[in-house]
Amino acid sequence: MTTPALVRRGTIAVRTHARAFATASSSSSSDDDDLRAAFRHCVALARARDYETYLCTLHLSRTHAPAAFAVRAFNVETASIAGATTESATALARLAWWRDVVDGLARGEASVEAKGHPVARALRAAIGVTPSAHARVLMRRIVDARIADARQSGGVEDAEALERYAADTHSSALALALDACGVKDTDCDHVASHLGRAIGITALLRGSSAHAKQRRCYLPREALARRGASVESTYRMESSDAIRDVAHEVASLAKSHLDSARAMMDRVPTPLRGFFLQATPTSRYLDALEARDFDVFDESVAKGGAPVILQARIAWNAYRCTY
Repeated sequence: MTTPALVRRGTIAVRTHARAFATASSSSSSDDDDLRAAFRHCVALARARDYETYLCTLHLSRTHAPAAFAVRAFNVETASIAGATTESATALARLAWWRDVVDGLARGEASVEAKGHPVARALRAAIGVTPSAHARVLMRRIVDARIADARQSGGVEDAEALERYAADTHSSALALALDACGVKDTDCDHVASHLGRAIGITALLRGSSAHAKQRRCYLPREALARRGASVESTYRMESSDAIRDVAHEVASLAKSHLDSARAMMDRVPTPLRGFFLQATPTSRYLDALEARDFDVFDESVAKGGAPVILQARIAWNAYRCTY
C-alpha cells in the first residue's frame, strides 16, 4: 500500500483535488466571489489546523466536499478557541459569539457579524437558509460542548464524561457534514456516532502534551485515582506506569468505537464511505501509541509519522472505498 508509485499517485491526486476544491463554489451564483473566498478559507483552515481531516475530505466528491469543509472548519474553529488563550473569560466570550451565530443560523438569520466571518458564511451556505431540525440541534450541541469544556477545570471526571464530550463534538460534526450534504441514512448516522467518539477520544489523547502545558487534562480523574496517579502528574507529563495504564484504558475505549464503525462498513453505501476516511489516521495513531507502550507524552507519536505515508494510506482506502 505504501509503494513509491502509490505515494506519487496519492501526492498528485491530493494536490489536484486541493486546487479543485479551493476554487469550487457552492453558491447558486457563479459570481459570488465572497462565498467562494469563504469556502477557500475553510479549506485553508482545515489544512493548517487539522491536516489529516483535510486529506480525508479531499477525497469526497466535488458535490459534497465544499459543505463538508465548511462543517469541518466550523468544528476546528470552535475546538481551537479554548487552547488559544489562557483566559477562560476570553474563550467563553468567543464561544458565546459562536453560540449566537448558530442560533441565528438555526432561525434562518445571518447577522452582519456572521456574514463577515468566512466560516460562518460558508456554514450558512452549507446548511441552507432553512436548516433541518437535526442540523440545528447538532450545531448547538457542538458549541455547547465547547463552552462546557472551556468552563471545566481539574480534568474530566470519568470515561463516560470523556465519551460524551467526544460524541457531542466529533460525532455531531460528522453527522452535521452528512446532513449538510443531504445524506439521510440511518446506518451512516450510526457509523458517525461510533467513529466520532473514536476520533474525539483519540484527538484528546494525542493532544496530551499540549493540554498539559495549558494545565488541562483529559485522562479521567477516576481512572487516574484508581491507578494511584493524579491530574497534577499529567501536568508534569510524567510517563509513569499508572498514566500509561490509564492511557491504555482510554485508547481501548476509542478502539472499541473504531471497530464498531468499521464493522458496519458493508451497510454504508459505497459512495458515502469517503465521509468516514478519518478512521484511517485514527487507527494509525492508536497503533503507534500501542507500539510506544501508551506513552501519550511521546511527541514522535503525536506528530503522526511521515505525512506522505498517511496520505498514501488515505488515498488507498479511498480508492478501495473502505475506511
